Amino acid sequence: MRLTLVFLFCVSFAFSQTNDSQIAQQFYQNGEYEKAIDIFKNLSKGNNFHLYYHPYFNSLVNTKNYEEAEKLSLRMTKKISNSFIYFVDSYMVQLKNGNDRKAKKTLEKINSKLKKKDAQVVSVANTFIKYQMYNQALKCYQVVIENNTKRKSTYRMQIAQLYLYLDKDVQMVEEYLTLIEENPTQKQTVQNYLQRYLNNDGIKSDKNYNAVKNGLLKYSQKEREGHLFTEMLIWLFMQNNQFDLAFLQAKALDKRLKENGFRLYNLAETFLDNEYYNLSIKAYNYIIEKGEENYYYIDAHVNKLYSMGELSSRKENDLKELDDLYKKTIEELGQSRKTILLINNYAHFKSFIIHDLISAESILSEAMEIPQLSKSDLAECKLVYADVMLLSDQVWTALLYYSQVEKDFKETPVGHEAKLRRSKISYYQGDFDWAQSQLDILKASTSKLIANDAMDLSLLITDNLNLDTSTVPMEMYARADLLFYQNRFEEAITTLDSILTTYSGHTLSDEIYFRKYQIYQKIGNTDKAIEMLETIVTDYAFDILEDDALFHLAQIYENEKKDFDKAFHYYETILLQCSGSIYTAESRKKYRKLRGDDL
Repeated sequence: MRLTLVFLFCVSFAFSQTNDSQIAQQFYQNGEYEKAIDIFKNLSKGNNFHLYYHPYFNSLVNTKNYEEAEKLSLRMTKKISNSFIYFVDSYMVQLKNGNDRKAKKTLEKINSKLKKKDAQVVSVANTFIKYQMYNQALKCYQVVIENNTKRKSTYRMQIAQLYLYLDKDVQMVEEYLTLIEENPTQKQTVQNYLQRYLNNDGIKSDKNYNAVKNGLLKYSQKEREGHLFTEMLIWLFMQNNQFDLAFLQAKALDKRLKENGFRLYNLAETFLDNEYYNLSIKAYNYIIEKGEENYYYIDAHVNKLYSMGELSSRKENDLKELDDLYKKTIEELGQSRKTILLINNYAHFKSFIIHDLISAESILSEAMEIPQLSKSDLAECKLVYADVMLLSDQVWTALLYYSQVEKDFKETPVGHEAKLRRSKISYYQGDFDWAQSQLDILKASTSKLIANDAMDLSLLITDNLNLDTSTVPMEMYARADLLFYQNRFEEAITTLDSILTTYSGHTLSDEIYFRKYQIYQKIGNTDKAIEMLETIVTDYAFDILEDDALFHLAQIYENEKKDFDKAFHYYETILLQCSGSIYTAESRKKYRKLRGDDL
């Protein structure tokens, strides 16, 4: 009976403690520290007080009860004597309580203990970091390294981060680069850290960039046989959109390592994607000069001519020169499956730039007869041929070729592309239901670009086609879209204006003004383009295209008009009025830059 009573008492006591602990924890989490302290004080009287140490200690600190917090931390150092982190807690509250002398002695004790047991340096340093005591954390590592120089490379990553917290950028970069020098396998890890540093919460900083650049220049100059730091310099220049400097470094490295142009070719692809056509041409020329035995010889020709086309002023003389260069290059390289992309690009140039549809059709007809042409290459030819047919208003022929590609390449990116273009024809013809059904399928395409295009066209139809009203406005708009595609700009504008006149106040109105903006931009009438966008901002601010109009206005004023005050105004408007816009992040960067922030 006596044993039973003892057992029941123990169970009851344990239950009571658990319940009190939960209540105390709840008070602590709610910020009711005084109430938490009252309970923790009782709970800490037993040998298991360490179980409640952290919330109890923090509650004491938060209520400025520093003496009790110090007593508790010192008690903990005796309870768990093999851990030094509780000395850091003592040090912190001693400083807060103004006991600088005592704190100094505690710090000396911590460093002395670390000399004997350096395995705890990371946990001790992290505790200092928790209290934002970065110099003390750094001292921990320095003490350990002074005592055992072999440990120096072990903690370079942690030391580099502490230099970052201390705003000592040069020292931080030095630590990171020395780490790579000692252990090249850490290159990617270091690069990831530097990437975050350079990104600086989405805002590029000259200070951060210069710290990394100067460090890399210093270390690259020390390289004798290796090329790690030169590669990182190229990476840095690419990150900062200094493509010209990246090109020079890559070219020098290519010559030194005899790489036969592969590094330059990869860079040129990036230049192309970012519309740095002058640089891409230089890079492709460098590769072409290596001779026809070079693996990238034909591809370099293809992309060079494409770059030249994008760079062309569209003046007659320039276009004639480019046309001749296309002919000469195809004659030199010959018509084969290896040059099919070059031929397709030439046909596209002939049709969409020069508007020589007959020649384009002839070029593609010959291309599709090239022996040993793969099915995929033939499909690409057919897509371009169908584009040309649609451009020349041969809609049914275009449909036929799109359908062939779609049938032959079901559930592939090229098949999805054919389906998208076929859906657009249905849209142009006013068959919105069928177009919608196909677009709904394409929304799930593995190609992000195809899926996004399908989504955009689907939304256009859904948002502006009300079954209770006439479909005529939408049919007229679709017709104008086809005219736009066919470069029949005057006819397109006339059709769009007819909708505005006949169907005043239609939901398509903002779409119409935006399409007119695109037309005026394409024909080089910037002032009229601005007028269209301003109409959207003024009269259709409630509609979906407001942020698009604001962003494009800001871009025009910043890049074309060089009116930075107006650009600043429009970026600011996006931030204030369109917080959920896809343009918000980019607008914030531009806004801060134009404001003159020290980025």
